[in-house]
Amino acid sequence: MFNAVFYNMHENELDTFAKYYDQIYLKKNDYSKDSKVVQGIIRRFEKKNSKTLLDVGCGTGEHLKYLSKSYDCTGLDISTEMIKIAKSKVPNAEFTIADMKNFRLKRKFDVIICLFSAIGYVQSFKNLVTTLGNFHKHLSEGGLVLVEPWVFKSDAHTGTISIDTYDTENAKVLRMATSRLTKTRWLVHFHYLTGINGRIKYTREKHKMILADYEDYVKAYNLVGYSQTRFLRENEWTRSRGLFVAMK
Repeated sequence: MFNAVFYNMHENELDTFAKYYDQIYLKKNDYSKDSKVVQGIIRRFEKKNSKTLLDVGCGTGEHLKYLSKSYDCTGLDISTEMIKIAKSKVPNAEFTIADMKNFRLKRKFDVIICLFSAIGYVQSFKNLVTTLGNFHKHLSEGGLVLVEPWVFKSDAHTGTISIDTYDTENAKVLRMATSRLTKTRWLVHFHYLTGINGRIKYTREKHKMILADYEDYVKAYNLVGYSQTRFLRENEWTRSRGLFVAMK
């Protein structure tokens, strides 16, 4: 599952697919449940009353729609179109268009979250360290960072084909995906058929994701200097990829 599916698309294509992103993913994910679990994890591990939250890779703002009821929220994403949709959903939150590796905000946060395996788009271990370091710089002392990792290399099942559809009277979207591993990257190939206004359009993308295992993430957290790092497995998180919880 991805929170930033359209990073590699041309602008006119991104306009189309950002529009239907929610229609595809609202069927696949319970954002309200995710947000309740996130709040429970924060309460479980926080050393102070957390008030501010940054969602990195916030996509269309669906998590922030719920979390903004309890926290002063900021959303960050590299996609202009995703941010436009997020702003319309969560008018009480602030939003920034930036890359997670090198964003610079003039404030620190009690909690930073990066869900839906958006961290996978850093592509390399070096960039993972840089990104976690950037999160660290934007955390207040004793703050928490919650990161849902990309699929671990040891759990790879390449060659599997997935399919998602969105179907209404006016628009139909079909997406098929498969993946393969190289020596340095996990490549995910998406193929789209989009039918709008009597026309069918075909688009394809290649997404380059990080190829890493659990031990690589732990090493990256240690190199940055987080004081505590825990890994919550599926029984404590809503998806099988687990969740890293670290403290500054």
